[in-house]
Amino acid sequence: MTADQQPKSKVVVTGMGAITSLGHDAQSFWLNLLAGKSGVGPVTRFDTELFTCKVASEVKDFDPSRFMDAKEVRRSDPFTHYAMAAAKGAIEDSGLDLNAADKKRIGVIIGSGIGGITTFETAAKKMMEGGPRKVSPFMIPSLIANMASGIVGIEIGAMGPNYGLVSACSSASHSIGESLNLLRSGGVDVMVAGGSEAAVTPLAFAGFCSARAMSTSFNDEPHRASRPFDTKRDGFIMGEPPAPAAGTPSTGSPAPTPPKYPLLSY
Repeated sequence: MTADQQPKSKVVVTGMGAITSLGHDAQSFWLNLLAGKSGVGPVTRFDTELFTCKVASEVKDFDPSRFMDAKEVRRSDPFTHYAMAAAKGAIEDSGLDLNAADKKRIGVIIGSGIGGITTFETAAKKMMEGGPRKVSPFMIPSLIANMASGIVGIEIGAMGPNYGLVSACSSASHSIGESLNLLRSGGVDVMVAGGSEAAVTPLAFAGFCSARAMSTSFNDEPHRASRPFDTKRDGFIMGEPPAPAAGTPSTGSPAPTPPKYPLLSY
């Protein structure tokens, strides 16, 4: 048999987590989507007077210290904070007891298109204002794109494959696909996979606005701005959508209770 003809084992997404503008867990996010709600609104992180796009899908009322040690929060970027919270939500939702599992067969792949750009901007400002000694020694480990998967892996004790994928807007989907392949290969039993982004910052906004990539026609009607398949679309909306999922090989057993949202299997 060729590789394409080989039977493929089924892999099931057993838990989901999400930190979004429409909710801080997968269930709230899903119900708000079904209700047709929009999480897009005026940018609150910085003054948008000089920007052509003035709206974004911001995560609000989020406290990272609920999910991470306070010292670790200070040492890491918001995209890592979101990833940790969503990953823990996915693991809890899955019902998996990771302490009873072989940690060497648990992996983490969390993608990010741009990584810790908040950290980058903060460090650049300190450098310009006070010189190199003002730059934090945690700058590099905070901004690199694989740090979210690394810190999540350390927190949950995962000792299997661990890396971050960067493939622009498909980084999260790419990570899920790679995790699917790892599970099918039989090399791991559990994968925590997904993506995290925290790029609602002045520099990121300036770059995309200069490229004329962002929507500018609905600044006064933010809820109408995100319309990727509409004939009147005029650009994308910046968002903060971390949503890791915990996946395992399927045992073929029926779910003990009806899923709260569609059960995904591949």
